[in-house]
Amino acid sequence: TGGVAVSIDKSNGALVSYKKGNTELIGQALLPHFTRPQTDNDRKGWKTHRVLKQWYDNQPQLKSVATAEVDGLKGVQSVYTMVNDSVEVKVFYAVNKDGVVKVAYQLNVQPGLPNIPKVGMQTGVNKTFTQIQYFGRGPLENYIDRKYGFNAGLFDADIYDFMEPYVVPQENGNRTDVRWLNLYRKGSKEGINIVADSLLSMSAWPYSEKNITEAKHTHKLYPANYITLNIDLVQMGVGGNDSWSEVAAPLDQY
Repeated sequence: TGGVAVSIDKSNGALVSYKKGNTELIGQALLPHFTRPQTDNDRKGWKTHRVLKQWYDNQPQLKSVATAEVDGLKGVQSVYTMVNDSVEVKVFYAVNKDGVVKVAYQLNVQPGLPNIPKVGMQTGVNKTFTQIQYFGRGPLENYIDRKYGFNAGLFDADIYDFMEPYVVPQENGNRTDVRWLNLYRKGSKEGINIVADSLLSMSAWPYSEKNITEAKHTHKLYPANYITLNIDLVQMGVGGNDSWSEVAAPLDQY
């Protein structure tokens, strides 16, 4: 439809290809995602790898993928489970005649699990789309407990200016209260546009999350063959009342 070809992979239930003419917009599967590269506060302070262990040690497993109808729209629904079926995620895809993909996301978590680092999805985008334009809080990175000084507006930046190059690579570049975000090729209108139905948190990196997580210094970061795009409802705050004990954690409201 609209010169667009969309592919859902039965093996992972995910959107894995979105072609506009001959241009592939997607570089990695769009999958539910609940963790972030640990910040210094996370790793050295309140130790999220232990406190939030279930989220860091488990990945969503596909339970089913089938045609479905949601809110009068016909499409494909993928159901994932985690942590011995105590987490269920439903992702529904519908494509309209203009090639717009609607993604509906539903998360159910049983009582007893620790707080979730973040709730959202992660994908990879065509690596040539290195310009980022968005309507949300900016221009610098901001988080739910670090956004008071940032006004919502229209911002545009190269991806290397969009992210924050901490000497020890870690979570970075998040923007809150995002209405829409456009990744596009400089000097061209070609790109991909993500539109929220509420206020979301989003970030993009020219590196893989695995690379950011494992690198000990910025010179150990290597551009991936895709741009990592995080699309989240919310991400926990960065905390930091200190950076070496449990009070490094975000305050309860964040």
